Amino acid sequence: MSNEDARADNRKHARFELLDYAMMQGEDKRENPSLRAVIVDVSLGGLQIRSRTKFQHGDIYHLAIGRVDSTPLLVSAEVRYSVNVEGSDLYATGFKVQPEDNAQRIAWVDYVHNVFQSQGEALIY
Repeated sequence: MSNEDARADNRKHARFELLDYAMMQGEDKRENPSLRAVIVDVSLGGLQIRSRTKFQHGDIYHLAIGRVDSTPLLVSAEVRYSVNVEGSDLYATGFKVQPEDNAQRIAWVDYVHNVFQSQGEALIY
């Protein structure tokens, strides 16, 4: 069993695959410039991105996730792992979402729900 399979077995929340874009900013803005990333899956507890940056376990980032229909979703998240994607110059990085307040928590749940709903509708049609 690979490390990714082991992580999947320990997840508390179902993951939903997608492709979405995010801008990320580390807590220390002077030392951490904004970074671009592609979100590849989400759950109520977190998300996984692909980027060319290897992240440090435990670091906190602020994400601005683009949404076509409204202003970007803003949420904070902690790096849980960051591993090289074999055969590429990309890293797969997992984040645990850590909303800073109730408004961020509600916005995150709405975002994940919308991903789930649109995937379900795609299966129907």
